[in-house]
Amino acid sequence: MITLHIITREEGQINRIAEWLLKENLVHGGVDVDYQDTLVLEAEQLVRKTTFKLQARTKSLLYNIIEGGLKSNFHENPPYLYTTPIVNMDKDLASDLMAKTLKI
Repeated sequence: MITLHIITREEGQINRIAEWLLKENLVHGGVDVDYQDTLVLEAEQLVRKTTFKLQARTKSLLYNIIEGGLKSNFHENPPYLYTTPIVNMDKDLASDLMAKTLKI
């Protein structure tokens, strides 16, 4: 199992991604969306930009489906995608995640 991390600069896009993930049963238990300020260097000046980050739990076997869907559905401005492994999880929550996400 993994935690998805998807980052974009567009609030509308992060909402569309969340809706797609949930409707397709690619994640379990909802998604967490936060906005954060990111500091970047532009023309030798430090600039603050707002980014939106989505986090959700899923099966690692669904990663390629999620990555492909993001590339095909959001190709005009692809979001950043990375994952972190879930090392330990409550047994009941893990069983629920396995039962309620897309079967492959």
